[in-house]
Amino acid sequence: MFSEEEEDCVFFESAMNLKKWPHMVTECVPLPREVGDLAPIYFKKAILESEGEWTQNKKLIELRGRDIRRAVPKALPYFSCDFGNESGFAHVIEEEREFPKNFAQEIIGGMLDLDHSIWRKPKREDFELQMARINEFKEKWKKYDFSTKTE
Repeated sequence: MFSEEEEDCVFFESAMNLKKWPHMVTECVPLPREVGDLAPIYFKKAILESEGEWTQNKKLIELRGRDIRRAVPKALPYFSCDFGNESGFAHVIEEEREFPKNFAQEIIGGMLDLDHSIWRKPKREDFELQMARINEFKEKWKKYDFSTKTE
C-alpha cells in the first residue's frame, strides 16, 4: 500500500515491564520514500549510541532472516524495528528506566525535522476526527486486506 503511494514505512516494537506489567506496542509510521531509504542508517546509529557503553547483551542484533523471538533472549525487554518489507534491528533493553519510551518517535522526528512537542506532548484529538482518519485508512487498506476476502 505504501509503495503504491510512493511512501515507505517503519515498523517498530517495544516490549517492556515484562516482570510486573508486561506490555508490548507495535507501531507503523509512513514516511516519504527518500526519508524511508535512510531510516536503517538513523536507527542503527541511534541503537548503537543508546544506553551505556558496557552491556551484557549484544547492543545491535541484525534481524535479516531471523525471527525476533529467536533473536532476543526470552523474557528480556527489547526494542525492534523493520523497514517496509525489509528486516531491521533489535536491541535488548538493559535499563528500562533509562531507555526512552519514545525512542523511535525521537529518531523519526529527527529524520523529518519535527518539533519534539509532537511526540512528547501530543494534542488530544476528538473522537470524530479519529473516526474520520480511521475510515480513511480502512478505505485505502481494503484493497490489501486479505483477512476479509473470501475465495
